[in-house]
Formats: sequence, structure tokens, C-alpha cells
Amino acid sequence: MKLQKRTWPGVLLLLAAASAACGDPETNDNRGYTKAPLENPNVFIAGEEPGEMAQYGAPNRVVAERIDLPAPVAATTAPPVPTTATVALPEGVTQDMVAAGDEIFNSGSTCFTCHGAGGAGGPLAPTLNDADWIHVDGGYDAIVAIIDAGVPTPLQFPAPMPPRGGSVLSDEQVRQLAAYVFAISR
Repeated sequence: MKLQKRTWPGVLLLLAAASAACGDPETNDNRGYTKAPLENPNVFIAGEEPGEMAQYGAPNRVVAERIDLPAPVAATTAPPVPTTATVALPEGVTQDMVAAGDEIFNSGSTCFTCHGAGGAGGPLAPTLNDADWIHVDGGYDAIVAIIDAGVPTPLQFPAPMPPRGGSVLSDEQVRQLAAYVFAISR
């Protein structure tokens, strides 16, 4: 098939034909969208005053009685962040490590994306701020090992956890994360 070379007058003619096919220019906005349905409403709620466009002949049909909607429900609050200051930590684990792990978990890595803020859990990964464990016993060394190795085949959730959560973490950061997870699970 041979393609025909278009000239500017030919292109302009095609554009004019295409825009003419977009509807009545009097009801189009400057982008070519028709405004007619919005300017000519024909459905009103009982007790509602017709808008100024009603003077142009739109029928004032009542299709429903006015319904008073309930007051908006307050937004749900995030689960409380566990207090880690009173937790008995394993030997070699410090409160500074827990604080550093908190920072990494909740803002510096991908941990909270799956496990939720504060370890509250989500559809992709389990809750970590309770005493229930799926793949390990919840001991500090076991938490270090599972963060380091990941969970390639989770038992209850749809997505695997890559080693180190898919983040670039040093060995010290893995230990800090484990300290935080250990503390919030107590």
C-alpha cells in the first residue's frame, strides 16, 4: 500500500472536518467537548430550586424526594504505635537500636508498605506488633534471620518478602530492624 504525502492544506482540511464532526460548535467548549448535557439538566430533587438553565425549556421532573444524608463518619485513626520503652530487650540489643529500627521501618525502607505503619499488618504481609508469628518463633535471632533471608513462599500472604525486604540494608540496619520488630511484638 502506498502512503500519500499530506500537504498542509490537506491536513488543515482533515482537522476542520474532524472538528465539525464533534458536535454543534455552540455547545462545545474550547476543547471540543459538548456542554449540552450539563447546561440542560432535566432531573431535579423535590424541593430543589431549578437552576438558571431551566428557563430555556428543560422539563422540571421530580424523580426522587430529598434525602438527608447522615453526618460524615470521622476518619478512622491509625492503630496506636506500640510503646517499646518498657520492653525487656535481649542481651546486646539496646533502646538506641530499637529507635533506629523504628526510623528504618516506618520511613526509611519498604517495611511499612507491606507490614503497615507500626507493624499493624496489611493485605500483603502479617501484623508484626503482636505475639503471633507465622514463619519463626519471634525470638530476636529468628527475626534477624528472617529479615536477612526474606520469605520466598509465605504461608498466608500473597506476596513473598525479598531478602532484607528488598531494601539495601547493612547488617547493622538488619539488627536494628529486628530490635524494633522484637520490641513492638512484646
